Amino acid sequence: MPEHAPIERETLSGEPIALLAMQHEELEPVIGQLQKQLNSLLVERAAILKRIGVVKKTVVGLADLFGNDVINKELQELLAIQSTRRQSSEPGLTHLCRYLLKGASKPLTIRQILRELREKYPASVARQRSPENSLRTILGRLVEYAEAEEVMTEEGFRAWTAAASAKQRMKDEV
Repeated sequence: MPEHAPIERETLSGEPIALLAMQHEELEPVIGQLQKQLNSLLVERAAILKRIGVVKKTVVGLADLFGNDVINKELQELLAIQSTRRQSSEPGLTHLCRYLLKGASKPLTIRQILRELREKYPASVARQRSPENSLRTILGRLVEYAEAEEVMTEEGFRAWTAAASAKQRMKDEV
């Protein structure tokens, strides 16, 4: 068993404690296991979020077909959780991205979305430290939730469009 060199540290109260320094080689398997576990959990989370989105869309679709009375109060509250989380009078960036994608006649690149947001909703972009990165993250999540689709433009740029089901809901609302 390798020897560990004691490291002196102080606790918040000022009492000295001795910590053992682990060799880098000893940490590699632990870090590797943690990385595998984290990757697995992230994949599970993405799958769960996608399933939640599908279930919510199914429930909303059934309510559209058969009326809101088919959904009990508890389920209505579960579906309303997301809409009540944000108490701001201004719509959030995710909502605005959904809206722009649903209303677009062709797929939009990040720069096109950003230009539209700056023109129509400048406050939403002004709050962002890195608007392009924020949009990239939001668009990736919308793809995970099956609310948007990523495509390539003729020029070879990444672009996004609302999923067909999202565009149909927008048409039904009008």
